[in-house]
Amino acid sequence: MKLEYKRDKIYDGSKVIANIKNSYLREGTGSKTIANIKDGKIRKDNGSLTLCNVKNNDIRKGTGSSRMVRVRDVRKQIKNSDSLSDEFIAAIWYMYIL
Repeated sequence: MKLEYKRDKIYDGSKVIANIKNSYLREGTGSKTIANIKDGKIRKDNGSLTLCNVKNNDIRKGTGSSRMVRVRDVRKQIKNSDSLSDEFIAAIWYMYIL
């Protein structure tokens, strides 16, 4: 799977798998929220269940401090991801790469 970021959309090849609007990662080209971002935490759907968090350029498990992967390593897997925030990189990684 080679992901690419273009104009607020995440592509897998030519298929749009997600889009970004405000602080939400949404499924495909639609409006169904799959992750929301607040205070460095990536939360499931519109809820408050924390999937992972970003601190010191590390993606960490849940609300804890156990590092799962470095943000810079994930950026290498997503073409044109330089303009995305670390939190969105973490959300995309958690939902589509992990």
